[in-house]
Amino acid sequence: MAGVVIHLAVADKSAERLGVKNIPLYFAGNIAPDCVHARENYEREMKRHTHFKDGIRDWDFLEPENLELFHRRLDEFAQKYCSEGEDRELYTGYLSHLITDELFIREIRSECVIKAGEYGISQTDREFFGFMMRELNWSDAFTAENYSFRSDPVETLRKAYGCRVEDYISANEIISSTEWICQNFFSGKKQYEPALLMNPERIGNFIDSAADEVTLRIKVL
Repeated sequence: MAGVVIHLAVADKSAERLGVKNIPLYFAGNIAPDCVHARENYEREMKRHTHFKDGIRDWDFLEPENLELFHRRLDEFAQKYCSEGEDRELYTGYLSHLITDELFIREIRSECVIKAGEYGISQTDREFFGFMMRELNWSDAFTAENYSFRSDPVETLRKAYGCRVEDYISANEIISSTEWICQNFFSGKKQYEPALLMNPERIGNFIDSAADEVTLRIKVL
């Protein structure tokens, strides 16, 4: 649910804390769930699958039984892919993305639901997607221009070309999405309609809290 550049900033901030050795793979994992957008004949259910939300509607995600199911899927994924192997940090990055999204839904999306309601937009309306994209695009553009990355996101992502997330995302989907991110956010300044809720302070606070959350939860998986 968080924007792709926000995910990269969280990856950049959490990598050292987690002792990540292969930064390119970790960065690639942190964008991987959203790379399904590059799939031919993309449909919404495909993204639901890559985000472990099969059978869970967005507006019901925070219901206790759905969170329990989501967390169980995270644990199963971690046990299967993150304990060993040369590419385990790719899969650790994948978990980082999903944990960050959960926090975003709790802290940001819930407020967007209230704000959108002031304009007569319900989270079950088609218009709500556009409302959220306004927040995400502006936040990503601001972060791309202003966040001080330790590892250059463009160079780092391109070093991971060839990796894939078994059962979820192909190598070509990661490559296509990486190039889209680089061109859309890191190749010159992009102008987006100003966000209604997100601002520089809120973005910085979210990146900090997400990095904390990712570090804490991945260490105990």
